[in-house]
Amino acid sequence: MSTAKKAEYTQLLTQARTELKGFITSLSDQQLTTPVISDGGTWTVLDVLAHLAENERGMSIHVYKIRNGRGTVPEGFQINEWNAGLKERMGSPTLPELLDMLDETRAQTLETMQSLGDEEWTLTGRHPVQGIITIEQYYRTMANHDREHLADIKRGLGL
Repeated sequence: MSTAKKAEYTQLLTQARTELKGFITSLSDQQLTTPVISDGGTWTVLDVLAHLAENERGMSIHVYKIRNGRGTVPEGFQINEWNAGLKERMGSPTLPELLDMLDETRAQTLETMQSLGDEEWTLTGRHPVQGIITIEQYYRTMANHDREHLADIKRGLGL
């Protein structure tokens, strides 16, 4: 079962990231610096990419903690406050730097996923938005997160 599940999520995660990067690399410099999200602060396309890289790194840490019987985020964690500090934490990376970060985080995500045992897919931890979810749901969330923010970017650019 685990081999099929790993193949399914590898395809899902790879396809979502490929779609995101394919669209992003077609944008002009002006579009990359256009504000596309204004909920809880103003984010440009580049800010959204930084968020995706940072967020996936965070969710990967959650998976690691879950596998090791440790807590993820405390109840009451304020995701909006965390997201508001994005620019301070990430600085102003360039598009090539962000694409490298996205590649690195996704490669690490896929590598970790390949090491999962069958019994680990159902282990649970607290996600800051969704509450208690399984490791499997973490991987689905990572793929969906790319797609949701790709839709935000397209909408913000009027495309």
